[in-house]
Amino acid sequence: MSATEVPQLHDRAELTDVTHYRRVLGKLQYLSFTHPDISFSVNKLSQFMHFPSEVHWKALKRILRYLQGMLQFTLHIYRGINFKLQMYSNTDWAKNVRDRASTTSYILFFGKNPVSWSSMKQRKIARSSTEAEYHVVASALAETN
Repeated sequence: MSATEVPQLHDRAELTDVTHYRRVLGKLQYLSFTHPDISFSVNKLSQFMHFPSEVHWKALKRILRYLQGMLQFTLHIYRGINFKLQMYSNTDWAKNVRDRASTTSYILFFGKNPVSWSSMKQRKIARSSTEAEYHVVASALAETN
């Protein structure tokens, strides 16, 4: 799901079984720990947890079909002697078409193992892509303390 495909709040074809939608979405939130590639889509669909529509349900089923094709791919924990901390960060400057907020993400590795990651909207509005990158690095470094 890209930022341009995000279902809107006003997509109103009421969903008949809201509890089933919430149950599946809750399980996908838990699953996003080992499949961080679905976290953006799951986060967007979670914003419509109280009033989901048929459009949201179709997007949820699309995530399930994606996961079915990705069963063999998951995060693994490795043993080793490399205890180096590495961090990667990224931001998309003002790509959200609804509010022009930047989405920032980072992942922290201990050796080959991911130990912390985050993907969220920036709390502050950046005036340039450089400033947006600075914000994500600052929040990622704050995580390591």
